Amino acid sequence: MKLLIRQFGRLRLVAIVLTLLPVMTLPVFGSIWLWQSGNLFYWLISLALFGALGFGLHMLVRRRESTGLSNSAPNAVTQADSKWPTSACAPWEKVEAMANAATLEQWPLSDVGRLWLLGKNTLDTVARHYHPERDKPLLELTVPHALLIIERAGRDLRLQIAEQIPFSHQLSLGAVARAQRWKEMVSEWSNLYRLGRAIVNPGSVLFQEFSREVGNRIMGYGSERVQTWLLREYVRKVGYYAIELYSGNLLLSDENPAAASTRDSQDALEQADSVVGRLTSEPLRIVVLGRANAGKSSLINAMFGELAAVADIVPDTTFAIAPYRLQREGHTEALIFDTPGCDTPQLKERALEKTVLNADLILWVSPAQRPDRSGERAFLDRVRTWLGSQPNRRAPPLLVVVSHIDQLRPLREWRPPYNLGDPQSAKAQNIGAAVAAAAEDLDIPVADCIPVCLAEDRHYNVEDALWAAVVERESDADKARFLRCMAARRREENWALLWRQLRNTGRFLVGLEKEKG
Repeated sequence: MKLLIRQFGRLRLVAIVLTLLPVMTLPVFGSIWLWQSGNLFYWLISLALFGALGFGLHMLVRRRESTGLSNSAPNAVTQADSKWPTSACAPWEKVEAMANAATLEQWPLSDVGRLWLLGKNTLDTVARHYHPERDKPLLELTVPHALLIIERAGRDLRLQIAEQIPFSHQLSLGAVARAQRWKEMVSEWSNLYRLGRAIVNPGSVLFQEFSREVGNRIMGYGSERVQTWLLREYVRKVGYYAIELYSGNLLLSDENPAAASTRDSQDALEQADSVVGRLTSEPLRIVVLGRANAGKSSLINAMFGELAAVADIVPDTTFAIAPYRLQREGHTEALIFDTPGCDTPQLKERALEKTVLNADLILWVSPAQRPDRSGERAFLDRVRTWLGSQPNRRAPPLLVVVSHIDQLRPLREWRPPYNLGDPQSAKAQNIGAAVAAAAEDLDIPVADCIPVCLAEDRHYNVEDALWAAVVERESDADKARFLRCMAARRREENWALLWRQLRNTGRFLVGLEKEKG
């Protein structure tokens, strides 16, 4: 204490005391005035009454929070990323459970060692989920990725402190340490002040100390809630980056994986007919599947109808997987892939599997007038198996396009539009029945089945219903595209890093030989 006073300066300390003396004596003289005016008793009663009311309100809030009637608890800032694959849901639930179970008694914020252990436990929980067969799953990461986690967590913490804590950009660590020492000194002087006030005016001390204790309890409980929230956010933040790391959704660079087109998409663009120029960003990849003569090529021609597309008319018969470029104002550019019928020998299963695994949206075309869909269902189940073999990816949205609805009975009737929710004709009833049958046969929700007519002179439901369904699922398709690009970028990054490492190693060895020579 003497050392602090000497460093601060005795005369400077006297100056501060003289400056604050009128404020410090104000409560004493105010109490004397209340006593002389005969209002001291009423003031003490008011002090006790308002203190009791405040404490009662505080207890009511605590009771409501404990019974779950109040939603005033701070919401978690760190949430699961909507672009994560579905396989990340289970480890995130474990992280959330750890965060909700964390208490200040077990993990005090002032104990750095305990906080480090809590972070390690969180990392271990996520690592063990992805590598259950390993004795030490935490070690299943590369050194650059481990350093990247530290870098990004530090960056997040820096941004939160800089943006939310006033004057933090001017506050040095030395100033924080000096403030802590001054806090201890002020606390001692405050105790001396309270003792002197008790000697001068003992009558009001009891009520004032009661008010102080009540205020401290309320403030302490609020502070405890904030600290608990910080503790749980710490667990969520560590778990978030651990899932990013172990699920394979983390590049060593900060680039957006979908910001530039992938090599596969550029290759597909070069195959597209009459296309000039390169893709500026990664397009959505739409794959059209179905049996032969279901209307796949006709569907693509209908979708090209009023679009700014650079392509020739798609042929009626498809003998190989063929990409075409789709452009629609206000929407993401797309590559749409026409495929041979799933029931024809032209379909090469290995090439189709690769195309499906690189799809962001799948359109399955099923003719309405052909109810024998067992072959379609078997092939569609095979597609689902392919997609299920990629746990770190999102399955692309799937829409069933029920084609040839104009060929349903009565054959000569064609008076669209048809309201399937309230069918007023036999044609509308049969269209609704065909859509329901296709949904049941292919195990698809009815809402994902769109009836269309693709005949040249009677296009129906393509521009409005089908495109509306595609746009509605564009967000899910974007998430599938993001993870697809992430996997492609990681492969490219691995090969690029390996090549640079080998090249730099070769240069180092050549330089070493020159030095020896």
